[in-house]
Amino acid sequence: MKKILAMFAVLFMMGALNQAKAEVYSDVPADYWANKEITAVVKDGILQLDGKAFLPEKDVSRSDFNSALLRTLGHKKIAVSETNPFSDVTSARDDYSDIMLSSKLGLIYGYNDGTFKPDRIMTKTEAASVISHITKDFKGNTKSLNPFKDKEEIPAWGTRQFAKTIDLGVYVNYPDADELLPNKKLNRAEAAVLLYKLKQQIGAVKKEYISKETVTGVEHLNVTKRAEVNEVQITNLRKIVLADNILKGYFYSDFSSKDACVGDVVTFTAKYDVNTEETNTTVIPAGTTMKAKITDIEPKKWWNKNDKVTVEFESMTLPTGIVTPFKAEVLNHNGILTENRWAKPVGYTVGGAAVGAGAGVGVAGFTGHHHYGNGVAIGTPVGAGLGLLTGLTTPGRTYKAHEGEYVWLKLTQDLSIPN
Repeated sequence: MKKILAMFAVLFMMGALNQAKAEVYSDVPADYWANKEITAVVKDGILQLDGKAFLPEKDVSRSDFNSALLRTLGHKKIAVSETNPFSDVTSARDDYSDIMLSSKLGLIYGYNDGTFKPDRIMTKTEAASVISHITKDFKGNTKSLNPFKDKEEIPAWGTRQFAKTIDLGVYVNYPDADELLPNKKLNRAEAAVLLYKLKQQIGAVKKEYISKETVTGVEHLNVTKRAEVNEVQITNLRKIVLADNILKGYFYSDFSSKDACVGDVVTFTAKYDVNTEETNTTVIPAGTTMKAKITDIEPKKWWNKNDKVTVEFESMTLPTGIVTPFKAEVLNHNGILTENRWAKPVGYTVGGAAVGAGAGVGVAGFTGHHHYGNGVAIGTPVGAGLGLLTGLTTPGRTYKAHEGEYVWLKLTQDLSIPN
């Protein structure tokens, strides 16, 4: 009876916990269009709840967006001893330190009249302008706006900036995928999506806007003893797998050089978690994918020259959707995907030896001398020699790999994985 009562108590507690969990966002159901992004930014402390509600449709002020942006970039809420340049911001405000820090960083500018207008509601174009301002310099391609039917509604001062955010993938086009609604007031759900996407692209943010990075520890991978370097730097913002570490890349699907073309993308995956030895910290989760573009294919030729496929690794996508640059080379065969050059000659040699031995036995029997040992002794090396010659002189082999086969990958640059 005690065991039964205990079981019911556990079930009751689990039900209560699940109910509590379900009520965390009383106004964001599981099928809400931005549920994933809202959950992520609340978990990371970027946007807060109002009790158990998120208030996804509530408008976002300049101050709200500024504070959330600072958290996205890793800044803590700290006192900043800066001269206040804004006539409409007093030290009595809860957001005072955030506005002063933003002013110090040059994150969100004030207006020419010396005001910050902290309570003014942001528009989607204004949010795009801020994101464009803090990300690395390049001109947005206005052709990126062509798919959107309301592109002409973007203010002239924000066209390039909006195009840049499209190029970065940091934008919101809901509820109509063909519309940007550039003059719409930004709400909390849309801000959550923008900041979630910006954090995914944290590598595109200029360094001067990101919180100072602190190395909290150095740990090691144990993927293979062949690695010249196996260090991973753990920081408050990310995990850095140093160049020359070696990883395993598993083919995501069957591959054949016969069916491939230059420019095709080959996908590899991490089949298992890659963890550190010291604390078992997961650096690269299972299911992570690695994209490589084929830059050259050298077809097989006579004299046993196999297909050679050169690939250039470009990016890594974590199961969370975060994309980070991934620069690596195939470790074997001088960085080229190709079959072992001696596999075919060896196979032909063994096969030729077998055929030669059989022929020697047949000849011995046919002549009536029945000197089978002599036939084998003569036929085996002759057959092996012919097999080796055939293997060395005929065209090489097509490169093939089955789904789940792996190759060793050597990092050519540090790999940065955001926390």
